[in-house]
Amino acid sequence: FGKEPIYIREGGSIPIAALFYEVLKAPVVLMGFGLPDDNLHSPNEKYSLTQFYRGIRTVASFLQKLA
Repeated sequence: FGKEPIYIREGGSIPIAALFYEVLKAPVVLMGFGLPDDNLHSPNEKYSLTQFYRGIRTVASFLQKLA
């Protein structure tokens, strides 16, 4: 979003990602677009439309550059 990324490791796991690599022998890229204050999986979880649309543009750009 116009800034250099900050690489952090943050909670949560997606066990199927390792299986994809094991079976398909293809690297897996996981991208998260939520913010720390989105209260993931809580009763008052939120996700702004701004972040949603920025995420769509980011994935589209990533795929275009990867291709």
